[in-house]
Formats: sequence, structure tokens, C-alpha cells
Amino acid sequence: MKPKLQILLSILILAFSCVKKNEQKKSKNEINIGEEKRINTKKEFENKFEIDTALIKKNAFGYFKLSNSIKEDSILSLCNCKKYKKNNRIKIQLRTEIPTQKELDTMNESSNNRYRFFQFGDLSSRKTINGQFKFLTIVLKDSIVESVNLYSKSTEKEYNGVDFDSLSIKKYKINISKFDYSIASNVYGNFELHLSKQFGFFENDTILKSEFLCNNWVITEKENIKNWNIKKSFENRHNDRGFRIIE
Repeated sequence: MKPKLQILLSILILAFSCVKKNEQKKSKNEINIGEEKRINTKKEFENKFEIDTALIKKNAFGYFKLSNSIKEDSILSLCNCKKYKKNNRIKIQLRTEIPTQKELDTMNESSNNRYRFFQFGDLSSRKTINGQFKFLTIVLKDSIVESVNLYSKSTEKEYNGVDFDSLSIKKYKINISKFDYSIASNVYGNFELHLSKQFGFFENDTILKSEFLCNNWVITEKENIKNWNIKKSFENRHNDRGFRIIE
């Protein structure tokens, strides 16, 4: 092969190699940009509290829908409210009850005994009481969410050696029928809450959704829940009405 032809061929091979490398680098950069776009398009959970005119009035009895993003389960709840007409403020409290952690650990997930609900009334012939009582309390003033707290009281010392636990919830989306709380029975809505630790019905159940309907019943304050002697109240249920259970 002639020297000139060899030089020309070498130049062409080198040029082709550079073009191929640039194309590979460009392709790799495009993939990285595409991945970055997919990451950036993932929406962060943003707090929201607003009036929704499409809401439908439900019932004071509803369901807590719990999720860990993979599985979902529901437990019965009851909504109570307390209004403060003078400063347009309201406390909305949804309460429910689940078995103690010790019980849950020994139960099959399909067991009907997992789905229990206590309310004030008469527990009839029931001889013992065991469970975790949950009080979700939402405090609203005008168009502001003052606080969202989950209070837990158990018949066992299962919250790091104590029977009471308090969780402040900072991530919420709440839709409500109106910002005027003077007539509590006309205040209703729904919410989605993201908890900083699990609710406790099943593993990592940190997403809580529910609908609610207010009424004029009283709520239970944090200190009363904390100091509540469940066993003693149960023993005296025929004297002070105690509780009633729905299973």
C-alpha cells in the first residue's frame, strides 16, 4: 500500500473513532439528564388545607384507612367535636381502638379480633379489657391548622415502657366543607396524614386517610387521655357507664 494511502486511511479511522466516542458520551449524558428529570418530577408532599365544594356529607362513624404504600387496611372510627364559637375555633377528634402489640403479634391478619372498636357505653358481660386506644385530634382556627396530634393510650406499657404516647403530625392534606365552625354539625371533610412513625396496626403503616363529620359531642383532652386508668374505668363501667364495645 502506498504511503499516502496509508496516511489517509489512518486519518479516516481516527476521525471515525472520535465521532463514535462523542456519540457515546452524548448518549450517556442524555440518559443522565433523563434520569435527573424523572427524579425531579417526583412531587414532594405539600401541606394543604382548603374548602372543597364537591364534598359529600358522610356519617360520624367512619374508617381509618391505613397504608404503608404497599398494603392497606381499615379500622372503624368515631368522630367527636368541640366548637369555640367566640373565636371560630374547633377541635375535631376521631377515635378508634386496636389490640395491644402483644395481641397483634399472635393474631392472623384475617382474624376478626383485630377489628375492635370501643365507645362510651356498656361492655355488658365482657370480663377483661385489652387494647390500644387512639385519639386523632385536629385543631382548626379560621383557615389555619393549629395542630394535628395522635394520642395513644394502652392497657399495656408498650410505648417505650409507658402506656401513653403522643405524636405531632406535620404533614397533612385536609379538605373541609367550610371555615365557619359556629355550627359544628355542618363541618365535614376528609384528610390524608403522613406520620413520622407507624400507627401500629401493621408494619410501617404511616399513611392515614379518613373522612369525618363533626357533631356537638365533647372530646377527650390530652391530659385526660394520659391519666386515664382504663382498667379501673372498665371495672366501674356499670357505675359511670364506662364503655361499650363493637366487634
